[in-house]
Amino acid sequence: MSETSDLESVKRALAQAVEEAAGAAELSRLLTEYERRLDEVARSEAEALTRMREAEVRARRAERQNTQLAKQLAEQRYQTEVATWKLASVQDSRWLKLGDALHTKNPGTVARTLKEPVKKRPAPKRSEFKSELPDVGEPPATPAAPDPRAPQVSAPMVDGFEVPKGPLARPYLTVASIVDRQTEALLRYEWRQVTNFGPENWAAMLDQHQPHLLFVESVQPGPRQGNGGRWLEALAGESRALRDLVEACRKRGVKTVFWHSAGAVSRAVPAAEHFEYVLTATEARVREWKAALRHDRVGVLPLAVQPRIHNPIPAIGGRTSDVFTLGPVALPVPPVEVSEPDQAGAAPRAEAAEPAPGGRAWQPLPGQDDDKTSYDDVLTAYRRAGLVVAVADADARVVAEIAACATPVLRLAAGVKPEVTVAQAEALLADAAGLEREAHLGWRRTVPVTPLLDPMFDVVGLPNVRNTGTVSVIAAVQGAAELEHLLDQIARQAHVPGQLVIVAEGLDAGLVEKSARQILTPLQTSAEATPGLSLPQGVAVLQDLVVRVPDAPMTRGAALDRALRMAEGDYVAVFDPRDVYGQHYLSDLIRYFGSTETEIVGKASFYAHLPEVGATLLRQPGAEHRFLPEIGGGTLLGRRQALAELGFADVSDDWDETLMRQCRADGVRVYSADRYSYVCVRESAVGRLLGSAQLQGYFPVEPLALI
Repeated sequence: MSETSDLESVKRALAQAVEEAAGAAELSRLLTEYERRLDEVARSEAEALTRMREAEVRARRAERQNTQLAKQLAEQRYQTEVATWKLASVQDSRWLKLGDALHTKNPGTVARTLKEPVKKRPAPKRSEFKSELPDVGEPPATPAAPDPRAPQVSAPMVDGFEVPKGPLARPYLTVASIVDRQTEALLRYEWRQVTNFGPENWAAMLDQHQPHLLFVESVQPGPRQGNGGRWLEALAGESRALRDLVEACRKRGVKTVFWHSAGAVSRAVPAAEHFEYVLTATEARVREWKAALRHDRVGVLPLAVQPRIHNPIPAIGGRTSDVFTLGPVALPVPPVEVSEPDQAGAAPRAEAAEPAPGGRAWQPLPGQDDDKTSYDDVLTAYRRAGLVVAVADADARVVAEIAACATPVLRLAAGVKPEVTVAQAEALLADAAGLEREAHLGWRRTVPVTPLLDPMFDVVGLPNVRNTGTVSVIAAVQGAAELEHLLDQIARQAHVPGQLVIVAEGLDAGLVEKSARQILTPLQTSAEATPGLSLPQGVAVLQDLVVRVPDAPMTRGAALDRALRMAEGDYVAVFDPRDVYGQHYLSDLIRYFGSTETEIVGKASFYAHLPEVGATLLRQPGAEHRFLPEIGGGTLLGRRQALAELGFADVSDDWDETLMRQCRADGVRVYSADRYSYVCVRESAVGRLLGSAQLQGYFPVEPLALI
């Protein structure tokens, strides 16, 4: 019995010693951290004191310079006054006046001059000119009135669409291209593209640029023809220039690819049969091409968009309410006024006024037919239209580009009546919120060209190295309810993150990992089984799970900062375990990095739901698709390196506001994306949530926002 009690006492003593050691270790860590912060504060204080002393030295030097300048100015004024006095003395001299009188040849004048007394003013004294700085009359500064309200919407860093210059997805690759202007813009950010050559100087181009690939499109005559139209005859088989170019490339080891983007197959076969590989825009044309060429070196390169230029970034001035038409859209014609025949018996003349359906301006989309509008202006026109009405057989490529600019498109069925066309357009324009949702869905359906080019490089045997952009999701949870909700939001994502980092407070690490593993395996299985549906090609599936449980309570900002230090993805997304995320939240947000030069993407405008009262708010309406460093913390997706340099403040719910202030101070570009696929859920509207928010109604927000 004594041995048992001694053993128990030893265990208790050992447990107490372990606990004390752990406490001492934690205390040592806190002490070390405290000393580190004291050192940082001391260094900051020393730097501030140094800057203050430097400012004082500069102020004293400026004061001495001003004093010296004042003395020099006083001396200059004195010397000027002395010179003026001497001149006046000479002019008032009796002998000078006598000379003037003698010239008059009048004896009376000479006598009066000799008798007249000379009056001279006293010479100026140096003491009369004091050294003082001149008054420049500076107007007083207008005092600023205190305004306790937070800014509703900040001024954007860039408020207009400009065609960017880069960067390139594959900067190591040089491609000689014979393409139209539309394709040139589509591919200009995919590689180093050479287009300024023709049948007369292609040999010099090969020597100078040494391309790795010759990419030729089935260019058609018209306003979109590229390379100055110099290759149209060769593409039509009227000269040997294209055949000679392909043969020279084959001798140099340059790969050759022909892309049939549009037009009849029979017309393109004479040019395409000389190339090693042929690509067509649709799967339906593959069999036709294989039969025509009698080989199987035929692949598919679908029509796509270039996010660098086909994106929702607005043009200067924003959208108008005008309707643009794509193709020959039939519109109702107003009644024709017939004039009476004149006295000479002339036939009646009909004059039809310009139609104005619904009292709204309708006009053809620039760049159609023989329109010479530049493609850059066409890209701006895409962003001007309030609605584009396209005929049934409109160019699918143009329709996709318009949709990628978040411009709503109304596709007409064949044989629709003009009155029905106008009624459909007016019904869409009358529902502004519904029109914006349809425009966002249209943007989401478009496909970027960058991943579609990967299979081509695999077939032709050229290296294809580019950053696919893996995402690490970090979250700070407090309690089992938040953990369960967080895992549900991650499980529904169409874009599967490559890493999940959770800092869980008040939970067992083993239970957290077990719960997370339950969604980890299904995500891996679905992503591997249907890679084309679950995530873009080349994106890694969720394969890394990191769970940390702090020993002591932490603020949400400190927990997120700890999770950030363990993230390894190219991008880091912050998920708030209290909020709701739609299926396409990550997949939508990651796409904006392909269209903007920014370090952080998020949402300044988003829906918020208050469960206690059932109210739904829209925060900061109109703050979409702008560079605006005021995004919500639960919507943050940033480049890991940039976020690691910024860090998260050790505060509770205002860590995102602190981060945004730091971004503004450091000039970090932050892009505010769309307002969909995310709902902020709070028990009450406190702090910034009510700032510049609009009440949408008293209803669940998920069907509205999580599209």
